Amino acid sequence: MNKKEMKICLIILLIIIIVAVIIFLQKNEVNIQINIEGLAEEIAKSSAFEDQLEKVDSEMTMQDYNFSTDEVAQLVSYQGSGASSEEIVILQVKEKSNINSVKDKINTRLAERKEAFESYLPEEVGKIDNSILRVEGNYIILCVAKDANTVNNVINEYIK
Repeated sequence: MNKKEMKICLIILLIIIIVAVIIFLQKNEVNIQINIEGLAEEIAKSSAFEDQLEKVDSEMTMQDYNFSTDEVAQLVSYQGSGASSEEIVILQVKEKSNINSVKDKINTRLAERKEAFESYLPEEVGKIDNSILRVEGNYIILCVAKDANTVNNVINEYIK
């Protein structure tokens, strides 16, 4: 093989590698679809909670977290009694560009709840400190529970 043929072979090989990398990266960007109602139910019925969680009106949760309908496409929420910090909020953002602002609002709400619980139920603060805040595609999953590992396992099983 002469030098010209060797260069052509190397160029072809390089093109093949580039195409393979692009295909691999596109497969990793697969649009995840989550049934948020189903996932929330699975998490709520797990053994991760001390309190009995009840489904909450999504409009109320939108107000509590200061979410706008421009940011959030759909939302489901479960909360414990007023004597517990335990809750589940799963939502789908309308655009990926909304993820950071929605996460900021969640973190603000968690800080407010932590401050409130510090004064009258300090044992609940640990649950807030160890809360789960995950982003999966266009979905954000928040869970405040006594057992974060169990919640993570439920989420991992549900979305695989």
